[in-house]
Amino acid sequence: QAVVLRMLSFLGWDIFNVDEVCPNYVANSSHVSYALRIGDTNKIFVEVKKISENLDNHQKKFIEIASAESADIAVLTNGVTWWFYLTSSNGGWQQKWFYSADFFAQEPDMFVPQLVDLLTMKKVSKGQALKTAKDLFHDKKQKMAADFLPKAWNQIISQPNKIFIELLSLQTEKLCGYKVDIKSIETFVGRPVDEWLITDIPTTVTAPPSTSLESEIIESEDKPASTSSEGTHSNEKDKKLECYADQSIKSFTFIGHSHIVRAWDEVLPILCEYLASTHEKDFEKVLWISEDQIPYFSRYSDQLRIPEKIKETDIFVETRINPDEVAKTALKLIETFGYSQDDLSI
Repeated sequence: QAVVLRMLSFLGWDIFNVDEVCPNYVANSSHVSYALRIGDTNKIFVEVKKISENLDNHQKKFIEIASAESADIAVLTNGVTWWFYLTSSNGGWQQKWFYSADFFAQEPDMFVPQLVDLLTMKKVSKGQALKTAKDLFHDKKQKMAADFLPKAWNQIISQPNKIFIELLSLQTEKLCGYKVDIKSIETFVGRPVDEWLITDIPTTVTAPPSTSLESEIIESEDKPASTSSEGTHSNEKDKKLECYADQSIKSFTFIGHSHIVRAWDEVLPILCEYLASTHEKDFEKVLWISEDQIPYFSRYSDQLRIPEKIKETDIFVETRINPDEVAKTALKLIETFGYSQDDLSI
C-alpha cells in the first residue's frame, strides 16, 4: 500500500475517496485490491501481492475477474514488478498481457512514461490511457507476428502450397512463353530447400517475464561448472568456452583492439556498439540470438531483465547474465557477423 497508494496519489487519484480508489472491491465473491473508478464505472483493477510472491500464480483468476467486470485495464503488481493486461482483447487470459515494468531491473526513463500514460487519472477519464494500452497491445502483437515470419517462410518453402506453385508457374510462363509442369516446379523448389530455410528463428515472447526467473539465474550462477570426461577429444570451439565463474574481468580484445572494462556487464554493450557501427545494415541479426528460449537482444526493453540500449540503434542488450553466458553470447555474436572465435580473447 505504501508504494501503490503513493504512486496513485502522484498520478492524480484521490486515494481518500473510496468511490474513486475503492479498496477491497468485491467482484463475483472475490476481492480486488483496488478498483480505480470514474463515476460509477470501473476503469482499472489493481491487484497487489507481497513482494515475495510469484505473480505467475495469480494471473488467471485476476484477469478473468477483471474481464468479467469490464475493467478496461488490469494491473498485477507486487510493488516492484508491474504487469498490464488489456481485458477487452480477444483470446484467453494469457493473451491479454501487453506491457511489463520492473522498478529494480529497469532505469526509470524506460518505464515512467508508460506508467504515466496508462495510470494518470486525467488520461484514464479522457480515454487516453485505454488508447495507449491498445497501441502497446498492437505493437506487441505485431512484434510477435514478425517473429513468426521465419516459421511461415520455412513452411511455405518446405511444403509449397498450390498458390505458391501457381505463382511460380505463371511468372515462368511470362518470362519464356511456355508453361512449366508442376513436377518440374516441385523438383526445382525441393533441390535447394536447405539453403533457403531460416535456421536462426527469433524467440517469441507471448507472456510477461516470469518473476521467478531472477532466482533461477542466481541459482545457476552458484552451481559449480560441469566437467567432461571427453575433454581430451574436445574441438577448438570447446576450448574457447572457458569457465569464468567467480572470476573478475579486466579487459577483452577483439580483432586486435583492446577494451578496458570494470565488470562483465560492460562486455556485450561495448562489443555490440562496435558491430552496430561496422554492420549497420544487418545488425538486427542479433535479435535471433537467444539461450534456451531466453532472449538476450530485443527492441522492447521490458522483455529483458536489465537492458542497456545499444548506441545508434533501437535494440537493447541483456546485461544481467553470468560471466560464462557473457563469454558464450559474445562468441555467438561475433560468429553471427562472420568473425572467428580466435578474434576474441578475454
